[in-house]
Amino acid sequence: MTKKIAPIEQLKIDSNYLRGSIAEGLARPLTGSISENDNLLLKFHGSYQQDNRDLRDERRKQKLEPAHSFMVRARLPGGVVTPEQWLIFDQIAVDWSEFGLRITTRQTFQWHGVLKRNLKKLMQGIKRAHATTIAACGDVNRQVVSVSNPCYRNTTPKFWIGHKNYPITSCPLPMPTQRYG
Repeated sequence: MTKKIAPIEQLKIDSNYLRGSIAEGLARPLTGSISENDNLLLKFHGSYQQDNRDLRDERRKQKLEPAHSFMVRARLPGGVVTPEQWLIFDQIAVDWSEFGLRITTRQTFQWHGVLKRNLKKLMQGIKRAHATTIAACGDVNRQVVSVSNPCYRNTTPKFWIGHKNYPITSCPLPMPTQRYG
């Protein structure tokens, strides 16, 4: 008996290491959206496509496509950022995010209202801040938490394997061969 593969798992298998046709979709200027399959894959790169709910009904009445934009989430283990990273993140929000920078309950930051034409520039800004978005969304382990007590802010969550102490944040990451940004 052969076990049936879930559709998302088959998409990952067929996606050329989570590339899909994301680059081609982002390059299409005639629409603000990407394909559904590419949206599913984009989650592994720390982003996903949304549409503006406040404009949804009006745009539907006008027979226009939804007002698509993207949410991008940084992967910041324990929610720790340097002052330099904060300044870059804030400038990224000013330059390329229509709805600004939000602090989340996942101990990270998210940019909302990122237009498709600005997505690559925003990702490059995050990279310039020496941060990443990899594994911040999608069906990956991102439930890394730390204590909220500020007296312990300089500690890194760790777990024990035998006699060695490893940072927990390095274990559940996927290893894509290409990033967008």
